Amino acid sequence: MLKREELTTERIEQIVRDARQAGYDFFLDAGQREASLRQALKRCAPGDEVWVFAYGSLMWNPALEFAESSICQVQGWHRSFCFWTPMGRGTPELPGLMLALERGGSCEGIAYRLAPEQVESELAILWNREMLAGYYQPQWVPATLRDGRAVTAVTFEVDTAHCQYCGDLPADKQAHHIAFAEGRRGACRDYLANTAAHARALGIHDPYIEDMVARVGHLRGEDVAPSVPPERESVVVGQA
Repeated sequence: MLKREELTTERIEQIVRDARQAGYDFFLDAGQREASLRQALKRCAPGDEVWVFAYGSLMWNPALEFAESSICQVQGWHRSFCFWTPMGRGTPELPGLMLALERGGSCEGIAYRLAPEQVESELAILWNREMLAGYYQPQWVPATLRDGRAVTAVTFEVDTAHCQYCGDLPADKQAHHIAFAEGRRGACRDYLANTAAHARALGIHDPYIEDMVARVGHLRGEDVAPSVPPERESVVVGQA
């Protein structure tokens, strides 16, 4: 589990140095991350609140301080294990796969509301985490909260021009890498399992994630019964 103290600029810069020494020159330094954040914030006026849309590990390990959270749906994007991670949850010999948003379909997740006084500090932490390796393009997307409110949230779409992008990977190959890749942040299969478990607890049923859980379980000899969509009405997400 990531902690806030692991996401300081000083610690992230050490990861960037290590990655670049290992030959991964696509990792972004502090100046590049700051420039990306400033570009994204041009959408906001001073004193605005900001919503963040979470669809993967941000759902179960946000490491953010926020004023409110709500289950929500975004149209036009879907979850996809579509880029390689040769360090965090994999190795150069057996890279792991991580989730990003790709165009098309729809996606349910969690929207976190940052109060105006939280925007600068929390988005700085978020950018240190999500924009570390430049896998993503920040996007502002329309989201519908479970209570019917319509908001615009910042989230992270995969950069299809990135050298680690692998969006056309067959499902069985995705499952193989998720099942067996492990790195400095742990096993890739744990990332999948945590995402699936938290989605279920929130009343979110994603057939793609459930299919990948079944495939990974089969590869590891841990076959699991298919998940039944949970009762959505019983799930409540409150404030932090």
